[in-house]
Amino acid sequence: MKTLLLFLVMALVIAASGTVSASQGTTLTLNPPGVTLLPGSTVTYELSINTLPAGLSGYQLDFQLTNPTVGNITGVSFPEWAKLGKTSSLPAGRVTVSAVDLGKAIADGAAGTTLVKITVEAVAAGTSNVKIQNVKIDDDHGGYINPDTPTAQLVVKPGGISVTSASTAVATTAKPAVTATAGVVTKAITPLPTADETPVVLSVTSNIPPEYPVEGATTPPTSLFGKIPRWIVYAIGLIALVAGLSLLFLAVTKRI
Repeated sequence: MKTLLLFLVMALVIAASGTVSASQGTTLTLNPPGVTLLPGSTVTYELSINTLPAGLSGYQLDFQLTNPTVGNITGVSFPEWAKLGKTSSLPAGRVTVSAVDLGKAIADGAAGTTLVKITVEAVAAGTSNVKIQNVKIDDDHGGYINPDTPTAQLVVKPGGISVTSASTAVATTAKPAVTATAGVVTKAITPLPTADETPVVLSVTSNIPPEYPVEGATTPPTSLFGKIPRWIVYAIGLIALVAGLSLLFLAVTKRI
C-alpha cells in the first residue's frame, strides 16, 4: 500500500514538472524604462522577452498605468509573427492584449522576442508607474512560462500642446484712398497688415480723365472757341449750308 502511494506521488510530481517550463532567467523588458513628456505628446513602449527555451505558443497580459490621470493608452501594434491579436477597448488607463504564434515562428531557444508595442499619450502633469500584470505565456510543448515582470515610469511635465491655437488672426478693413488731379486719377491700394509685417502702400496711376467731376479737382482752362454756346455754332453751320446750296443752285441754272 505504501509503495502504491509513493508511486502516485512521484507520478504527480513528474506530471506537474512537465507542464511548467523552466522560467529561471526569463525576463520581460519594457523599453523605454523611463520617459518625461509634455501634455499632448506620445511614447511607444516595446515589450519583449529575453529568452524562450521552449518556444512560444501564445500569451495574454495587462499593460497598466497606475495613475490614469497622467496619460491614456491610445494604440496597440503587434509584431508580424503574432496572429489573432486582441486588444481591450481604447483609450484607457489599462489594456489587456493577447496573441498566438500560429506559424511556429518563435521556435525553441528564441531570444529577444518582441511581444507587443503600446502607445501612450500624455494628458496632464504628474507621475505614473507602468506595470505589466496577469502575465500568461504558453510555450510550444504544453508548458507555461512565468517571467520576471518590469516596471517603467512615465513623468508628464506642465505645458505642452494647448487645445486652442496660440496664434490669433489679425483682420482689418482697408479702404482705398482716392485722390484726383487735372486729367489724372490716382488710387492708393493698401493691403491688409499682418502681425509681423509693415503695411506697404502700392500706387496705381491712370492717365484716363475722370468721367465725372471729382470733388476738389481743378478744371483745366478751355479755349475761346470752347466758350461759344453750341446753338450758335449749329446756327452758323446751318446758314453756311443754306448759302452753299443756294450758290450751287444758281450755278446750275446759269444765273451767275
